[in-house]
Amino acid sequence: MTGGAGSGPASDPGPADTQDWDWLPRRTSTLTRIMIILASLGVILLIAALWIKSWVDARLDPPGEEGPELVVNIPRGASINDIARILEEEGVVANSTVFRYYLSYKDAGDFQAGNYVLNENMPVWRAKDSLLGGPIPGSANDAFPVVLPEGLTLVQISDQLLTQLPTFDAGELARALASPPIRSRYQPPGSTLEGMLFPDTYLLDSATAEDEAALIIRMLRQFDSVASEVGLDTAPDTVQLTPYEAVIVASLIEKEALIDEDRAKIARVIQNRLAAGWPLQIDAAVRYAINKPTEPLTIRDLEVDHPYNVYNRTGLPPGPIATPGRKSLEAALNPVDGSWMFYARTDDPVVGAHTFSVTIDEHEAAVAVCRERNLGC
Repeated sequence: MTGGAGSGPASDPGPADTQDWDWLPRRTSTLTRIMIILASLGVILLIAALWIKSWVDARLDPPGEEGPELVVNIPRGASINDIARILEEEGVVANSTVFRYYLSYKDAGDFQAGNYVLNENMPVWRAKDSLLGGPIPGSANDAFPVVLPEGLTLVQISDQLLTQLPTFDAGELARALASPPIRSRYQPPGSTLEGMLFPDTYLLDSATAEDEAALIIRMLRQFDSVASEVGLDTAPDTVQLTPYEAVIVASLIEKEALIDEDRAKIARVIQNRLAAGWPLQIDAAVRYAINKPTEPLTIRDLEVDHPYNVYNRTGLPPGPIATPGRKSLEAALNPVDGSWMFYARTDDPVVGAHTFSVTIDEHEAAVAVCRERNLGC
């Protein structure tokens, strides 16, 4: 370009310095500019600090009146983390992390095991004082655990509860499972509680060992709490699934993965097959469809006409097939990068490990190893 800015008279002052700070007057001194910037940052930091203080205050002393009384069990050997988590799950305190830091700040935490009469929606200092006041006399020896592992179906959960809790009535439990007093906020209308009752160890006492609905409520609340912690609400953005669909994926992972390292890889295979429009071809879904938990599947099994048969249908099954744990929920929301379309158990490099493949030839080689080692292929 031959003309440009040099085409005017020689005495012309030329264009303004493009690197100058145009948003400030040209005659403003450097010191003044720095002071204005620092003042602006100070205002931003002040606003952030006020917002954080407001957020913490709302969790130290939740708005509204305290809720109804409830009996909360603190088990033997429970840490401060355990106690804070239990109180949040029961709705006593608004946030377990804030409560935990408050107890640390107050140097409080030597609490006895047992049952405590607390209220929902308590300020943290009231909850602390109630815990320091000690449990209901004699209740420390009254608690016992109910263990529900990952990967159970609703039918299996019912069987486990009736086995572990002789005080439960089968009819009342069936009604609580079919028509619970509350629903998970991740549960769409018309769906059952399948996959929505969190697998965990629940501590009961004589006062709660005869209340079927109360335990179902605790399990639903625990599911919602864990699901929120792992980010289930972000599923539409992170994995392009609804939260409920992400639970379905997590349930498939729970039944298929035998070691933790495989969970996120199985999640990736599911995502890749969904994107390609391939059937998922997951045996666990077929087993759920035909109620065949352990016996080998036959060709006829894989051809059954059923919504959960993902061998002859594309897309996800209509609902979860089991209760996913925290790790499977996390994997469903965070699949690792990879182009795999297949997996088969080979126990290589460790027992329970799957081999993940991109091509059908690679997969057939892995299946041959699976059959050679009699691993269920």
